[in-house]
Amino acid sequence: MLTIFGALSELERENILQRQKEGIEAARLKGKKFGRPRITKPKNWDKVIPEWKDNKITAVEAMKKLNMDRGTFYRRVKDGFM
Repeated sequence: MLTIFGALSELERENILQRQKEGIEAARLKGKKFGRPRITKPKNWDKVIPEWKDNKITAVEAMKKLNMDRGTFYRRVKDGFM
């Protein structure tokens, strides 16, 4: 009896996962965006980054001026920020 209930539970779980995948794919096809939205470019980005690259200010000072965390700062510098 327990074996039958276990098998039914596994089958239902597989069905749930399949429906979830189909729902996510349908939402993507409709243009739904997933995940956290990207932050917008700070107003003083074009001023602070050249100063940092020319070694006029440190990375920590640049992060404080831009009000960004360390990871976000380096990720945006690497990406060229928009």
